[in-house]
Amino acid sequence: MSRLYEVTEEQNPVQAWCDEFYMKNGPCCAGCDWWQGAYFQFGECTRTEPVTGHPERWSLVHGGNFSCFDVPETAGHIMTPLSHHCGEFKDEFDWQSLDTRYLHRIGFVEHRGVVR
Repeated sequence: MSRLYEVTEEQNPVQAWCDEFYMKNGPCCAGCDWWQGAYFQFGECTRTEPVTGHPERWSLVHGGNFSCFDVPETAGHIMTPLSHHCGEFKDEFDWQSLDTRYLHRIGFVEHRGVVR
């Protein structure tokens, strides 16, 4: 995930939420270097080319049905739920560069070079 190097839950609660979700659930958008969390449950996949508008952008999130949400109808990258996993997943972030208290808080475990 495109992330801040020095982050605390107070500085960026969305980042902390996504990091903890990734540590608990394994490879998914929440931990992907291509993904930028915009909200607690979904964000933009910057691996994809920008698309023209609402239907294309939001089709992977709740089937694009957002009648009860106020989401922008602008062009941009495809929005995906944080739990989504595709063949483009990438995690090259140096997790050990973060404060050990933060790593403990999010449940960081390194296993055979793969972060989970």
